[in-house]
Amino acid sequence: MQAWKKKKSLMRPARYVTRFEPIEREVIGDLTATVSEAIIKRAQSAPKDDLAEMMGIASGHKEAPEDPSLARLFPDFEKEGDEEFEGDNALLRSLHENDIARAKLQNLQVINEALGPTGGVEVSIEESEAPAFVAGLNDLRLYVAAGDMRGEGALADQEAIIEWLAFAQDSLLQAMMN
Repeated sequence: MQAWKKKKSLMRPARYVTRFEPIEREVIGDLTATVSEAIIKRAQSAPKDDLAEMMGIASGHKEAPEDPSLARLFPDFEKEGDEEFEGDNALLRSLHENDIARAKLQNLQVINEALGPTGGVEVSIEESEAPAFVAGLNDLRLYVAAGDMRGEGALADQEAIIEWLAFAQDSLLQAMMN
């Protein structure tokens, strides 16, 4: 992967561009699909709350995900021992998890749209899409880091993917700050 660069134009908004190797493009595309599917499956498995539906309030799960990868994406809002711990994780989760899932899916969609349907290795995003792209890369990195990859060489592959995602994220952040 080449480092992200900011391209300025007189007539159009600034853009960030990079070039992925074909295998990198395939990995990031596969990861966005895998993480999106896991988030959608989690949202669809939320128990129905009749009162919330009658009131027009979206409600989600009350319990944290059992899958460690999803638990990294949807952590508890409070932890026991926090200064202002009130033990309302179930309520907060049921009220906000769907909105958080929607935002995460939108960020992953920005990545998918930037990769394009033809699988091109040239990636270009508008300046306004850069924060979502960074957030999506972060979610991919967290998901992979919490995963339990097994098999010969799987741990080394997992670490390599995490490092590559961190580089891609850092490179875009550097381009955004300059």
